[in-house]
Amino acid sequence: MICKYIAPFVPDLRAAEEFYGRLVAMDLLFREGKRDGAWAALRPGESWDDVKAAGAELLMVALRRGAFVLALFQGTPTPGTVVEICLGLEPEEIDAVLARLPEDGPLLDEPGGEIKFEDPFGFCRTLQAPDAPFVSPAALAGRWLY
Repeated sequence: MICKYIAPFVPDLRAAEEFYGRLVAMDLLFREGKRDGAWAALRPGESWDDVKAAGAELLMVALRRGAFVLALFQGTPTPGTVVEICLGLEPEEIDAVLARLPEDGPLLDEPGGEIKFEDPFGFCRTLQAPDAPFVSPAALAGRWLY
């Protein structure tokens, strides 16, 4: 099992992107916001200034270093609060976890080979194959922020 990504809340998304990018040499993977209630991606190469000029708002920034992703979400955190934690498990281990979740349990989603559930402590957990890439579903679907 490996930790693939952690998604904490940060009060200043732009400052957090700059801080973590510089501090631990993380590269920008993608940025997203919401348009018409659905997640929408910022087109590659567009900047914070482009977002401001378009009157849009970013709500998530994904940074990567090697295989690890830090997915920063706009929000006012309480100490220790995270949006989601993702663990990489082999498919048979994911199936075993799914079988052990209570039938009336907190399964949130089961998209192709991964599961998302809320644990009893209020954390959203995602389990997926160790080699599954961290991608922007909005960009894959062609949903752009503006």
